[in-house]
Amino acid sequence: MSIGLIGTICGLVIVFLFLFVFNNVAYAQSTIIQNVSSSNSTLSVIGNAEAMVKPDKVTLTLSVETTNKTANAALIANSETMNNVLDALKSSGVKENETSTSFFNISPNYNITQEEDFRPIQSRDIIGYTVTNSITVDSPNLLNVSQWIDTAVQAGANDVSSISFILSDKKSELIKNDLLRQAIMDAKNKADISASALGLEVVGVRSIVIEGSDGIPVSSRQSFFASEAIDSATPRVSPPPIIAGEQKVTSSVNITFLIN
Repeated sequence: MSIGLIGTICGLVIVFLFLFVFNNVAYAQSTIIQNVSSSNSTLSVIGNAEAMVKPDKVTLTLSVETTNKTANAALIANSETMNNVLDALKSSGVKENETSTSFFNISPNYNITQEEDFRPIQSRDIIGYTVTNSITVDSPNLLNVSQWIDTAVQAGANDVSSISFILSDKKSELIKNDLLRQAIMDAKNKADISASALGLEVVGVRSIVIEGSDGIPVSSRQSFFASEAIDSATPRVSPPPIIAGEQKVTSSVNITFLIN
């Protein structure tokens, strides 16, 4: 074999070995990169937060209902009584911008007769009209609710339909934001503890879902009914205690963490 042929064969072997080593190194590098990118496992954790919240706003609904033979007479009587109620509330500390009309209705009353089988039969004969006028009081003053009820009933309100203790928009937003931060920190702490127990660590966040807040606005709804307005001959009694109380408000988040 000539020296030239031997040299050619050696050169081909060197080239072959170089290409083989190069391809294997490249393959190994791509495999490592792929393993690194896929080594970040995930851990899903739910974080919770809660707080006992006291409302800072009250909504009180009062009504005046009057009945008369004519719609005009019923309307005049209703307007007069409602004006007395509004004046009395204003004298008790209710501000003018804290009251608004929530419902108004004029409805006819029909003659109803009783048959022998005790089934009521309603004729189309109108025997009178009923006027209902409701107002809503929205106020941050929670201490005078009992007094306002007593004052309104004494002035002629004959239906105290509901009381709701709620959160103002400002306080509600502050509470929601604070509970959200607490829920996120709770989820992060749970993830750190879980990952550490497995010999891993939290290295990032893949996704977060805010579940929202429950219990906002705080509402403690009560109903009172007065069949007729209290006249001057009725002995006055202490107004019933109206207590706002507290309600538990909760918030939760679902976070998927990256662990390594």
